[in-house]
Amino acid sequence: MAVKSEQTFRVQAPIASVWALLSDPKKVAGCVPGAQITEQVDDKTYKGSISVKVGPSVTDYKGEVQIIRLDAQNYEMEIMGKGQDVRGKGSASMKMTGKLRALPEGGTEVVSVSEINVVGILAQMGSRVINEVSNIMFEQFTANFQEKLKQESAGAGAGASTAASAAKPISGLSLAWRAFWASIARLFGGKRDS
Repeated sequence: MAVKSEQTFRVQAPIASVWALLSDPKKVAGCVPGAQITEQVDDKTYKGSISVKVGPSVTDYKGEVQIIRLDAQNYEMEIMGKGQDVRGKGSASMKMTGKLRALPEGGTEVVSVSEINVVGILAQMGSRVINEVSNIMFEQFTANFQEKLKQESAGAGAGASTAASAAKPISGLSLAWRAFWASIARLFGGKRDS
């Protein structure tokens, strides 16, 4: 099952600072809940893992991320990733492009377009739920990224709060529940507080 997602967020920081953090895979992985870089293969290829908690059990995915293109002059990037459930019950691949734009009021806008291909158990959830889960994960990533950016600006590069949130597995049950309510709210044109 293929799902395409476009996400945008803004930060009140200069474009050069945002680029410096966003183009560092080890630091970015620290902003994704449950994710970590386990090995740097070369200057463009990294191995890593992500844990997803569904009910009482934790599912681990292991995979590889490759930087296809980093264009520091135009603040553009392209990344490919692929992963396999360590128990062999599914896999996923992702192609993501990102572009930064300096805002007139002094901040930076980050636009990412992701194409995700899911096989196995995750694919059974359907594209609507996968999109909602993707949106929720992006919100968590954005909050962690902004916190990490503040820490970097303050000179505290390895912040305990971001590291602690990255070490915890993503709660799939919690994400699925929030995704369900977001779908219901969208269906009826309202928004549920979380």
